Amino acid sequence: MNALARTKGMRNTKFLNPHGLDNLERSVPYSTADDLAKLTAYAMANSAFRFYVSQRERKITIFSFSTGGQSAYLLRNTNELLGINSIDGVKTGTTARAGQCVIISAARTPESRQEGETHVITPRRLNVVVLGATNRFANAQALLARGWQLYDAWAAAGRPAKWKAPR
Repeated sequence: MNALARTKGMRNTKFLNPHGLDNLERSVPYSTADDLAKLTAYAMANSAFRFYVSQRERKITIFSFSTGGQSAYLLRNTNELLGINSIDGVKTGTTARAGQCVIISAARTPESRQEGETHVITPRRLNVVVLGATNRFANAQALLARGWQLYDAWAAAGRPAKWKAPR
């Protein structure tokens, strides 16, 4: 994970395990909202990843080769925002050190427009990272709404390369 993080430009991240839970016997993992946004953009570009993180619940069966038995489990997604305002993922987490965290992603219908002789289709997706919050879901919804407002204002201004967001 750390090697992948470096290839994605994540310069302020150190992973210690795949699940993100605290391990008090080892050094502390860390990251930034900016780095996690980069990882989210990379992961959400993968259709299989998008499928799994969009599931409200999923039944899985684990087979034991040693006993020949099997066990079924129902996994439930803890992201309360799935399905609200087109939110289709991605990750929640809470630890004593990190506090309440959530990363959400939402897509709008791709935009289709004509630019001269060329027909341009632009995918539209926003990712929001909330770290150390007291109300992660409310914060994430507010940031997503503001993000779409700013996107719409930028698009209405003609998509300039340099643009100052309205206050």
